[in-house]
Amino acid sequence: MLSKRNLAMMLTMIMVVLVLFLSSVFLKEYYNDYDVNHAVQTPSLPKKEQDTGYFKEQVLYIGAEDNGYYPAMKEWAGYRKMSLQSFDSLEAAEEANQINEKQNRCILIDGETLGADAEKAAEKLTKYAEQGSVVIFYRLPSYQTIQDSRVLQDLLGIQRLRGETVKLQEIWLFDGFLLGGETHYAFEGVEDMELVDMQREIPWYDISSRTKSYMVGFLSEGEKTAQALENEDMPAIIWRSSLGGGFVFAVNGDYMKGETSLGLLDAMLYESEAYMLYPVVNAQNLSVAGFPDLTSENEDVMAEAYGMTTRQFCRDILWPSLVAGTRKGDWKITSFVSIKQSDMSENEPSREELIDYLKYFNEESAEAGVSLGRMESFNLRWSVKDEQDIWKSWNLEYVLAGGYIRKENKAELSTLLDKSGRMEFFRDIRTVVGEYEEDEEHEEILSWLTDEITLQNATTDAYSHSYMDSFRLKCLETSLAYSNVQVDIYRLFWPQSREDEWQSVAEKMASNIDTYWKPFATFDKTTISESDSRVRNFLNGAVESERTGDCISIQMKDFTGDAYLLLRTHGEEPVKVAGGSYEEVEEDTYLLRLTEENASVTLKSKINLHYKEESKKR
Repeated sequence: MLSKRNLAMMLTMIMVVLVLFLSSVFLKEYYNDYDVNHAVQTPSLPKKEQDTGYFKEQVLYIGAEDNGYYPAMKEWAGYRKMSLQSFDSLEAAEEANQINEKQNRCILIDGETLGADAEKAAEKLTKYAEQGSVVIFYRLPSYQTIQDSRVLQDLLGIQRLRGETVKLQEIWLFDGFLLGGETHYAFEGVEDMELVDMQREIPWYDISSRTKSYMVGFLSEGEKTAQALENEDMPAIIWRSSLGGGFVFAVNGDYMKGETSLGLLDAMLYESEAYMLYPVVNAQNLSVAGFPDLTSENEDVMAEAYGMTTRQFCRDILWPSLVAGTRKGDWKITSFVSIKQSDMSENEPSREELIDYLKYFNEESAEAGVSLGRMESFNLRWSVKDEQDIWKSWNLEYVLAGGYIRKENKAELSTLLDKSGRMEFFRDIRTVVGEYEEDEEHEEILSWLTDEITLQNATTDAYSHSYMDSFRLKCLETSLAYSNVQVDIYRLFWPQSREDEWQSVAEKMASNIDTYWKPFATFDKTTISESDSRVRNFLNGAVESERTGDCISIQMKDFTGDAYLLLRTHGEEPVKVAGGSYEEVEEDTYLLRLTEENASVTLKSKINLHYKEESKKR
């Protein structure tokens, strides 16, 4: 039988637990400053006019500007503060007196431009490389052109041509070239064939002993045995040929078309020098577009797809899933709110519901942005103004510093800007995120939209990750230490098929961001406004460095606050950084965080040589 004393003790304990629980909930609610955007506590940096003195190095581009390669290479030169001179042929560059090894950092050449004069052009490029310069064939000449020119074969380091086309069983990308480690891309025995989008059939070249391979195609074991082939006989895809004091890089396929060229060019220059030091952004974003839905506009479809209302789905399924999927990798969510999904909506949005989500965001160090246009926008300016009017009527002080624009509205984005270069509506917007567009006309990943606003285009779709997506990610991380993963919630609210529903894409999203970004865990996870500050620094700033002995002296120009650089070495490691700090990203690659205008890095070899003196015989 329970005594009165024990009963009193039990009731007291229950009351204490209840009070503690309620007080913690009350305090959590009381101290939740949901109306403050903590990601925009610092002033935004305006665009600075670039000092022409920064562009001390020149890149020579040989080829047509409309061949699909030029725009990204121009973008890369801009990031690296190099001037890019473009000519449609080697002869045109010679006539302009631009073939000068002391003037050019490298020559980027389209092998298709060599034409009937391939032998003569190869002789000129051979002489240029032998003097210590770098030549990059971003597209090889045709198989027939290479076959007909022994000089061209020597220039490229090709010792044997085996066939105009060969079907690959798999592709190996070796480590130490692009960041992210060695990667194996198989073409057969793959469960999800949507992954397989790399070029499988290529010309087959054997390369000589004075070359170094970075990516190679492999045949099946049966074919290798039948033809008595060794691994060194496998078809080369990306390689380097040594020629005197210089190097010639070759790409067998279209791997340098588009954004992939950013990382490949940096990797090639790194492979041609004792070390490589260059600025990066150091920001990994997760942009959630169109979340939450505050007006419930597609209820019949939502009931059929998910068995619940839109509001229930957002609160009970979607938000907890997003939080769970991102916590493991310490991702920070930027959620671009669209108060209404359609201009035709007659439903009243809920202020209280938005406040609840702002509280959720604050608890998870997430940031709220605004969608510039709706899923159904008949007039972009009207839609954005209507959204702003609703925000104003709710008297919320939250600073909306990031905007998201869908691809169908990008052409009208300029109509939202005033003469001062700011947004006419939502005037606190500092940066705009553009929807991810695969295989569309090239747009720069990072750029100035105006002197006041930056543009950060999404770099990948969270719901899919093919072989080329993996390759592109490695290239972007190598060049920029930047990615912007897009999670399109509009697709879930307005599904076109079962594949668009959350149960189909949620696992893919969680698996993709957990798996493919692991090698880049050293890079910071940021909200879109936090990365905007770093993007401005990256676009404004320039770096000069000089090595004397084991010390690299670094001079920062036009950086405000911290600057981030990648240091890539060949068997060396930092032992001291004056004016900053460093972290190891992977073997021979280090992320520098510099806090002073003048800094330095002291290196040492990782190979310790030990000498043992032989004892004298008596």
